[in-house]
Amino acid sequence: MEPYWSPAGPKILFSSDRDGDKEIYEVNTSGSGQRRLTTSPGADSHPAVSPDGTRVAFVSERDGNPEIYVMDSNGANQTRLTHEPASDSFPKWRQSGRMIAFTSYRDGNADIYAMNADGTALVNLTAANPANDSQPDWSPSGDRIVFASDRTGNWEIYRMNADGSGVLRLTSTTSNNDSPAWSPSADEIVFRSDRDGNSEIYAMFSDGSSQFNLTTNPAHDAAPHWGP
Repeated sequence: MEPYWSPAGPKILFSSDRDGDKEIYEVNTSGSGQRRLTTSPGADSHPAVSPDGTRVAFVSERDGNPEIYVMDSNGANQTRLTHEPASDSFPKWRQSGRMIAFTSYRDGNADIYAMNADGTALVNLTAANPANDSQPDWSPSGDRIVFASDRTGNWEIYRMNADGSGVLRLTSTTSNNDSPAWSPSADEIVFRSDRDGNSEIYAMFSDGSSQFNLTTNPAHDAAPHWGP
C-alpha cells in the first residue's frame, strides 16, 4: 500500500500488514532486498522520503491516534513531530528538506499544515476554507502546493502558493478527483479521478489544462506517484 520512490537510489517504500500489523518496508525496484523499517504496536503508513534520501516522514498510530513521525532512512531515530488528539496524515517534504506539509483534523475539518522538519513553526495554510483540504504535494521548486479539496461539494484538485495564497482550482467535474502529485519537471500533475465511472489515473499540465486518462481498466487504480 502507498508506495513511494526513494530519491536515494533504486528503492521503493511502502506499508504492509504482512506481519500482522501495518508497518513500513523498503524494497529494491527489482523486488529484492525487502526490509522492515518500523516495529510498533500501532499502524505505520504513508512513508515519504526526504529529497536527500536520508530521512523518512510517516504516519504512526503507536500513541493512540495518527501522528506525523520522522526517522532515518534505515529506520533508526524514530521521532514524533506532531502532538494532537486529532488525526495527522499525508506528510510530504519540501524540496529543501527543511519543511513538511501534511493534513490535519485538529481544527474540526481537514486542513493543510506546514511545519519545519523538526516539528516547529506549525502553520495552517488553508484556515480560511471551512471545507476539507487534504493530500498536499510540494512543487519541485517548493513555491507551490497542489492538494485535493471538497470545498465545491465533491473532491477537486487545487493549487496554491507555499504560504496558502493564490488558490487556483485545476479540475472541474461532478465526480471526485484526488491524490495529486507533481512531476519532477513541474510541468505536469498526476492524480486519481472517477469521472469515467471507476477510479482511474489521470494527468494534466500544472495549470489544469489537457487532462487525459492514463489508465483504462475496469479495476480500481489509485495513489499515483512519479519516479525520481
